[in-house]
Amino acid sequence: MAEKITFNTGAKSYEIVDQDGNDLGVFRFVPTDAGILTRYKETAAFFASVGDKMKGEDLEDILPELEKEAGEKIDFLFGAPVSENFFKITHPFTILEDGQTFAEQIITVIGGIIEKELAEREKKQQERIDKYTAKYGGLFWKQDSPNL
Repeated sequence: MAEKITFNTGAKSYEIVDQDGNDLGVFRFVPTDAGILTRYKETAAFFASVGDKMKGEDLEDILPELEKEAGEKIDFLFGAPVSENFFKITHPFTILEDGQTFAEQIITVIGGIIEKELAEREKKQQERIDKYTAKYGGLFWKQDSPNL
């Protein structure tokens, strides 16, 4: 039997519930993936442009293609086929009470998670660096150094 090796991937699990607290599932991803910011910006730009794509178009004609693109963008963002799980809840372009679409809400929530997790982990990383470089009296580069 082969030995088992376990790696910490940085993945976190998030329970998804609706506004009434009904369990909709569990979602798992790496909020500090090195490429997620670039993918997030591209995905957010797509959803920001959807309104312009719909103007002057017959919604019934354009909606299937936009739904397909929305799924592809969500999958791209997470680097995994997750859109089906999100959009089985409701259509990506369902308009919510606050005027956002369901897909926009997903992007907004995920953006907040990414921002929070990056800030926390960068702080921990800096603390770790400081721990090992403190004994050298600042001879090494520090992230906030004015000499850069």
